[in-house]
Amino acid sequence: MAATIVEAEAGGAGEQPSAPLYARIQGILAGEIQAGLQAGRLRPGDFFTTEKILCQRFAVSAITAKRALDELEAAGQLTRHRGRGTHIAQPRISQELDHFYRFTTHVASQGLEPSWRNRRIALETPAPEVTARLGLRRREKVVAIERLRLVNGEPFFLHTSYVPLALFPGLMDKDHARRSLYEIFATDYQRPPVSCRESYEPVLLHQQEAKLLGVRPRAAGMKLERLTLGGDGRVIEFSSGLLRGDRCRLTVELR
Repeated sequence: MAATIVEAEAGGAGEQPSAPLYARIQGILAGEIQAGLQAGRLRPGDFFTTEKILCQRFAVSAITAKRALDELEAAGQLTRHRGRGTHIAQPRISQELDHFYRFTTHVASQGLEPSWRNRRIALETPAPEVTARLGLRRREKVVAIERLRLVNGEPFFLHTSYVPLALFPGLMDKDHARRSLYEIFATDYQRPPVSCRESYEPVLLHQQEAKLLGVRPRAAGMKLERLTLGGDGRVIEFSSGLLRGDRCRLTVELR
């Protein structure tokens, strides 16, 4: 026999009876997801349920079941793909905006595995915008390093760093496959980054960008631009990249 929403709430849904029906189902399922992840019964990527199963379980319409799943997907707890069903979502990467952010150490601190793939390392004359951001003379060379950063093996952040060659001679020859750029700055050149200015802008991902990040075209993304400064106040890097909108959460603490 199908369980009614009242019977399910008796098990500890935590939602007020006055809440909309879909919201009460959402609350029940959110609690089950959280408990399953904590107990190890569920893992990101696991199949979770279907609209049909929810209709039978709670004796509700397909519209109500779909709305509950839509809300869970919007909250980042589930992912839904046509033909593949509904699955437990990969965790979102929380990024606090009140301190210097380093991808590798920050992701690792959340119990996740960071990695990267180098797509391009080239010596080039940058576009006028990059030249201006770095405060370079016209036609002064930069080293461009394009990387795809991954979390638990899944694409997360596609970005390119532009570094003045005059400040970092020989940078092209460093071990970029196993060493982070900031580690090389600090260890090999004694120019550790000490501060940065970042800007964020919501965007829709174009087809090629979406393909590299493993999402559908026109999916939500976040464009990030960063100016990184060394101890002498000089700009040592300008970077521009795209974050997956379904995997990031930006947090600001205000005082």
